[in-house]
Amino acid sequence: MLASSVFKSSRWFLFVNESWRIATLWFAGVLLFMSFRVFFLVYFHNRITASLDVDTVLNALKTGFAFDSAASGVCFSIPFLLNCILQPLRLGHWVRAVRILTAKLFFAVAILLCITSITYITEYGSQFNYFMFEGLHDDQQAIALTAIEQYQPWGSLLSLLVLLVVAFKLCHIIDKQSNGFLERIFTRCKWKRTLLISIIVVLFICAIRGSFESRPASRKWSAVTPDPFINNLVINPLRSFFYAIKDYNDLQSHGVGGENPYLSHNSALDALPLNALSQHTTASLLAAPSQVFVIVMESYDSWPLQQKYASLNLTNQLKNLASKGIYLDNVLPAASSTMNSLSSIVSGIPYAGVNMSLIGPQKPSSKLSLFNQFEQLGYTSQFFYGGLLSWQNVGEYVLSQGADKVYSATDAGGKGSAGVWGIDDGQLFDLVAEKITQKSVNVILSGSYHGPFNLDLEKYNYPYKSAADYPAEINTLAGELLDPYILGHLWYADKVLGEFVAKMEQRYPDALFVITGDHYSRRNFHQRPNLYELTHVPMVIYGKGISADLVPAQQVASHMDIAPTLLDLIAPANTQFYSMGQSLFNAAPERRIFGFQTIRHNEQLWRGDLSALYEYYTVNERDKTQLLPTTPPQFVEIDAQTEQAYTQYMATAWQLLTQGMD
Repeated sequence: MLASSVFKSSRWFLFVNESWRIATLWFAGVLLFMSFRVFFLVYFHNRITASLDVDTVLNALKTGFAFDSAASGVCFSIPFLLNCILQPLRLGHWVRAVRILTAKLFFAVAILLCITSITYITEYGSQFNYFMFEGLHDDQQAIALTAIEQYQPWGSLLSLLVLLVVAFKLCHIIDKQSNGFLERIFTRCKWKRTLLISIIVVLFICAIRGSFESRPASRKWSAVTPDPFINNLVINPLRSFFYAIKDYNDLQSHGVGGENPYLSHNSALDALPLNALSQHTTASLLAAPSQVFVIVMESYDSWPLQQKYASLNLTNQLKNLASKGIYLDNVLPAASSTMNSLSSIVSGIPYAGVNMSLIGPQKPSSKLSLFNQFEQLGYTSQFFYGGLLSWQNVGEYVLSQGADKVYSATDAGGKGSAGVWGIDDGQLFDLVAEKITQKSVNVILSGSYHGPFNLDLEKYNYPYKSAADYPAEINTLAGELLDPYILGHLWYADKVLGEFVAKMEQRYPDALFVITGDHYSRRNFHQRPNLYELTHVPMVIYGKGISADLVPAQQVASHMDIAPTLLDLIAPANTQFYSMGQSLFNAAPERRIFGFQTIRHNEQLWRGDLSALYEYYTVNERDKTQLLPTTPPQFVEIDAQTEQAYTQYMATAWQLLTQGMD
């Protein structure tokens, strides 16, 4: 046997030995990601809706391995490349130092993202996406306090520390291990050495590609099962985090810099030119009311109003208003976040992926603005929010869109029991009642159905103390049901909404109300909601002279239809206005409607990144009345015409936001 000194002095052997250590760390990284993927599948098994066999699950894990290999391989490519360069120069100590540093950084970041992903999936139903960076423009202290109070992440922090200790100990063991078995392959034969180095390099390239095939691991190839939730887990948290950064940067930068990301380099906005946004009202259906209220309710989505949940009596106030006016439940919100939906409703510009509240104040007021167009009818415009105006720059934004007066929690004396986010909805509606002026349009953004949930519900006589108090037929639903205390905040928001409408109606008998949700709540009553329940919000139009027969009950609509519908309802005939939506009084029954990454056409519903992954669902009216689904899950690819219409719609929205309208 050769002496140990021979191995220590052989640059070839030192290269092979260091490559083995790097390969061991690569494998540990792959094992980490795969372990968390299996944990996610078990922990969130209630979110899996499709029927799966063993082959399908194994295919998902196999594809996930490709992403894990690529993520781990790319991170350890730095010490490997340095090993190729510096080891022949007898600078192996630098390779060792970089390897140790890279390994510790990699495991620290990977473990942190994997642990954080548990909470993110719990809240948003998916791994990291562009939406997580919207928090950069939010009240970060309030977000942190909400996360601590609502999720109490002490177990996650303990798990993080334990895994970090294990990972760092592993790095130490790998660094000190002699790998004596490698001495058996020691050779002085140059062609054997060349062959082994070539094998190592080829394996390294395959590791960072995640595949031996012609195509590397890529997001567009990750939808390998019929279940969208499992498809989302195929990509590991580290890779999904970098995809989120890329998507966010793409959305934020291209359009602002003059390049519209929804158009190819040779395309133009010719299919829907901007001057086509000019519309005219028909004959007004109502005399101009003295007060108009557009109430945007936090997380007030469609599912609590469905007939199958009627026995819970959660939204009786809105149901009562809906029974006397126009009620639509096939309504897509403009976005899946509060500020972006509010921005779209106020400005008339659909959300296209860029934070509107930051760009809006830097641009001239939108010609589509609800405030500006109502002021032409002689209305004073007011905005009310139960938090602080610094949140998401909302104060400056609504002023930039033409609001005359803006009110917040500060005007109501500070904070309510909601603490970190501002005053309770009851206090907010009292503030509105106090500040109403003659002939005004008032946009109100509520906030009580938002974590942390800490209202004293007992003083309001909320009926549910525990899930056992739910009606018997509701308790037949399989799986864990939503905590009744959290659900009580929805019940409270609905209660004070009804009291406010009654008070305003008594004071102003001709008042007109439009009530909708900002987005779906992300807190579903049970663990297997269908895609309809994950995307739609209600819309109620109520007031003197409003009747249900004015709009078909099954009419599809979006947030962008609010302003044109109101204008068509009360403005004199032939009044010009601008809108990307349509008046619901003359909308086509089979129209397409869009929200950001969401499309509805008749009963067909798509959601997701159309260039990569998206889900499909056929909206079935029976699913709104029967607790258990009546139709098996299915998938239909989006047709080219619908996808083109969506792309053109978003391209126009981007153009309006960044370039304005001539």
